[in-house]
Amino acid sequence: MPPFYIPLPNFSDDEAKNWFYNSTYYKINSNKCPKNSCEENGVLFNDTKEHLSVKIAFVKNGLYLNDDCGYNYQDKSIRRTFERQSDTTVIYDKAIIYTVPDGWSFQHFLDGIGPKLSHSRSYLDKYPDAKVIIIKGARFDRSVKEIWSMLGVDESSRIVHYSQNMKVGARLLINPCRTPGIHPRLWHDARKMYWSISNLSKTFDESNRKNFIYIQRTSTNAMNGARLILNEQPFIDLLKEFCLRNSLNYIQYDHSKDSNHIKHRIELFYNAKYIIGVHSGALSNMNFAQSKTTIIEIMPFRSSTSSLPMTCSMFNPTDLKACAGYILYTQSQLLNQTYWILPTVVNDQGNMNVDLNRLKKLLQKL
Repeated sequence: MPPFYIPLPNFSDDEAKNWFYNSTYYKINSNKCPKNSCEENGVLFNDTKEHLSVKIAFVKNGLYLNDDCGYNYQDKSIRRTFERQSDTTVIYDKAIIYTVPDGWSFQHFLDGIGPKLSHSRSYLDKYPDAKVIIIKGARFDRSVKEIWSMLGVDESSRIVHYSQNMKVGARLLINPCRTPGIHPRLWHDARKMYWSISNLSKTFDESNRKNFIYIQRTSTNAMNGARLILNEQPFIDLLKEFCLRNSLNYIQYDHSKDSNHIKHRIELFYNAKYIIGVHSGALSNMNFAQSKTTIIEIMPFRSSTSSLPMTCSMFNPTDLKACAGYILYTQSQLLNQTYWILPTVVNDQGNMNVDLNRLKKLLQKL
């Protein structure tokens, strides 16, 4: 696939801009900006192995042994075969590998399995008896089950929850693992897939796109705790005021209270014009939103590690390691959405008061 660029975020003030320019993400990637101009050109991603090369392997009598499902998948491991039944714990006629870490969860289905599905989904249809191998987890999110079901993959008959002691053989093993984690082509195609299975791709009406969605994080719906907005009511009042002035539908979304089928959530975010929320897995719903949708991510950070998002503050900032705290920013840019970042310091408990003057200034720039 061709090389691609990821633009820098939009900044409403110098405080946000300076925070990002001092972040580990910028320090790691700023040397990849053409002509040393990140603001003008964005960051160039052109590593063949990591960013551009897509491979699907079809292995006769293939054997899967808990290999990492990603772009570093080695040729020798991909081509591994079994010679006798004793080499395996189970043998299927056909199987497709999607063993990305935590792929049983909504967030990591979208950011891990989705890009691989985007170019291999046709084999789910071509081989309707093929088993689908995913990592066994602490749970299996209902929304993920429903997406698989809409893709024609029923849990009871096709999904295999893989644990690390299993040796999975297949007379035909289909392996799409060696796929870049990020590339706009893959993310756009995955999004079209979600729209298509929800029957949305042919029903677009721009006049319906009036949703301003606040993704609410609470002490009861947060899987990892903390990152709560302490001054939430005046924060919400400011959002509602913006919606009233701009004839928008204010929607407060709490995923823990959503009992509808996932196709209704896909439609909800498909019709979003603005999405705002604190950094969390629930912001991954942006994968259902259209290009040009405005995304506002409130990025929590600790004052003691101010160059890192809170979710990466266990790292040493001087090590300049890749940090998953920027994945939502990356996703938004891959999807050609309009991304704004609002870095916000948290207290000792990991919660925050959003600066309403800064938020008001940001909203005025939209």
